[in-house]
Amino acid sequence: SAEFKPFRKKLADGFEANVLDKIEEELAVDFEAFEEMASGPVALAVVPGLAAGEEPSLLLLLDAGRKSFALRRTLSQMKRDWKKADRNVSETEIGGIDFTTVSDPGGQRQVHIGRVDAKLIVGTATGQIEGVLARLGGGGGGTLAANPAFAADHSTLLKGADFYTWANFGKVIPQLLDNAPDGAELGIDFGEVFGSLGLDGLSTFAVTYSERPDGAHAELFIGLPEAKRRGLFGLLETRRADASPPPFVPANVAAFSRWRVDMGAAWKNLEKLLLELSPDMANMFEFTVGLLGKDKDPDFDFKKSFLNNFGDDLILFQMPPNGKSLNEFGAGAMAALFKSPSPAELIKGIGAVPGILPPPLNEATLEPRKLGKHTAQSFGIMELPDPSTGELVASEILFAVKDGYMAVSTDADLLQGLLDGKPQSPLAKHDRLAPAAAAVGGMDSGFFGYQNDRVMVLSMMDTLRANADQFEMIFSMIPMEGLDEVSLNDWLDFSLLPAGEKIAKYFDVTVYGAETVERGISLKIFSPRPPTLKR
Repeated sequence: SAEFKPFRKKLADGFEANVLDKIEEELAVDFEAFEEMASGPVALAVVPGLAAGEEPSLLLLLDAGRKSFALRRTLSQMKRDWKKADRNVSETEIGGIDFTTVSDPGGQRQVHIGRVDAKLIVGTATGQIEGVLARLGGGGGGTLAANPAFAADHSTLLKGADFYTWANFGKVIPQLLDNAPDGAELGIDFGEVFGSLGLDGLSTFAVTYSERPDGAHAELFIGLPEAKRRGLFGLLETRRADASPPPFVPANVAAFSRWRVDMGAAWKNLEKLLLELSPDMANMFEFTVGLLGKDKDPDFDFKKSFLNNFGDDLILFQMPPNGKSLNEFGAGAMAALFKSPSPAELIKGIGAVPGILPPPLNEATLEPRKLGKHTAQSFGIMELPDPSTGELVASEILFAVKDGYMAVSTDADLLQGLLDGKPQSPLAKHDRLAPAAAAVGGMDSGFFGYQNDRVMVLSMMDTLRANADQFEMIFSMIPMEGLDEVSLNDWLDFSLLPAGEKIAKYFDVTVYGAETVERGISLKIFSPRPPTLKR
C-alpha cells in the first residue's frame, strides 16, 4: 500500500545495496532478469539421489512463457559475465541439450544451467536433469504427478493453490537415518529414537496459500496415519468437541484459542515416551515428581493432585496492550483456564513446585490474595526487567477457581473481572466470527483460534513508531559481518511506518482451526477480506 512506501523503499534499497548486489556480484547473476521472465509456474525441488548413498539434488524449473528470446539472451549474458569473473565454466551435454556448467574451485560441486524453448532448467545432478528433459519430450517416467503420495495430497490440498510447498517425509526420513552418524559410541540408536518420537510414521507434509475473493486461505497438513500416531504426536490427543469461545471471553480480545486436548492422557503418553527414550531419565523424573510437596506434607501426592487432575479443555485469551512501551509489545493482559475435576487441588499442586527449587526460590509460598469478593492464590510480587528500559517491574502470577477451571493470569484486574462474571459483549456473538470459522471447518473440531488483526497490527505499528529511537541503539549492537560498516538501522527505520489508524482498513481478523483425520493432521487458517476494503 502507499502508506508503507517510505518504510518499504528504505528497506528495499538497503537490502539491495548491501546484500542482493553483493550476492549478484559474487555469483554473477542478475536476479531481477529472472524475476521479470517468470510468466508461468516456478518450481524448486529437493530430489532424492538416484543411487544408494547419493546426496539429494536441487532442481529449479521456470517457465518464461512468451519470453523465450529474453531467456536465451539472459543466459548468454550470464555466461559471458561468469567467464569475465574467472568462474570455472564449461559446457555439458545432457540429454542432447547443451548446458552451461559452473563448478566450484575444487570441482566437487556443479550447477548446470540450460533451457528448452522457454523453460529454464537448473540442477545439480545430470541424472535428474535427464529425467526432466525426457518428460518434457513426452517420454520418461516417475513424474511427481504420478507419485501416489503426491497425487493424494494434490487432489485434496494442493490443486488450485497460488503457492504450495510439499515434502515426502516418508522418503526423506529413511535417507536421514541412513546418513546419520553412528551413535553406538554414545549408546544411541537413532532409528529407535525416531521410532519412539513417532517421527518414523510421518508420510507427507504440505503448506498451501491462496488469495480468493473472500480472503486469504492457508493450510498446513501433516500426513500421519492414525495408526502411527505415537511418541510426540501421542501427546496431542484432541477429541472432537466444542471449541467455540465461552460466554466469559469478551468480544474485544486481541486473541483467543481453545484446545480440547486430553491433558491427563498427554501426561501418561509423556511418561511412556520418556521410558522408551531413556529408562534412567524416566526413573529420575518419576523420583523428582514424587518429592514435590513432601517437604510440607509427607502424605502429599503430587501426581494425584496435579498431573492426574487435568481435564480436556484449555482456554487462552489475551487483551489488547494498554500502552506503547516495548514491554507491552504484543503482550496485553492474558488469562489461561485449565479444566479440572478439582481446580483447587491443581492450585495446591502448583504450590508444591518451589519445594524442589534451590534457595531462595524454595521459600516461595502460595498466599491468599483478595480480588474484590473473591480469593485468589499468589506467590507474591516478583521483580522482572522491563525490556525497553532495563528497570525492574513488579509482576505476579495469580491462580483462582472459575466454574470447573483453574484460571491463571498475571493481571489482577483481568482475573477479577473474569471471576466477577461481569456482563459484557461476548466474542461468541461477534457477527463475523461464525462465517469466518466455517472456512476453517467450524468450531467443533476440538481446536479453534481467533486473532483481531486490526487491533494487533495497529498496536504493533504505533509501538514500533513510538520506540524507533530505541531500535537505533539495539540495531547498532548487532554485528553485520561481511557487510562492512552497515547497520540494520540503515534499512529498518520504524519512524517511517504509517500510523496504525491509517492502515486499519487493510486488516480485519484471522481464524484458525485444526482437526485430525484418518490421513493426518490439518491446520486451516483464514483471513476474511475486510468489509471496509473496496474491491
